[in-house]
Amino acid sequence: MRRLFLIVATVAWAIASAAPSAFAQGYAPGPVYVPPPARPLPRVEITPRLRVQYYRDCIDALVVEPRLTGPTIVPHSRCRWVKRYYAY
Repeated sequence: MRRLFLIVATVAWAIASAAPSAFAQGYAPGPVYVPPPARPLPRVEITPRLRVQYYRDCIDALVVEPRLTGPTIVPHSRCRWVKRYYAY
């Protein structure tokens, strides 16, 4: 029992004596990072073309599809973007 106490005391003393030296051997802080000054972002102006508007032109239909249960009627839709011109 006395031998275990001596081992524990020796290990505790070694840890306690090594801790301050570990902090003393720490590294010096390096240069502080300073971000470059912020530049203003370039201004982008978006101007739509006059007298032109886009809209969706859709064609709807009922189509017969072959399925496992037999021919089935399902709705289908085909759409595309189309330009609409105004004359004002």
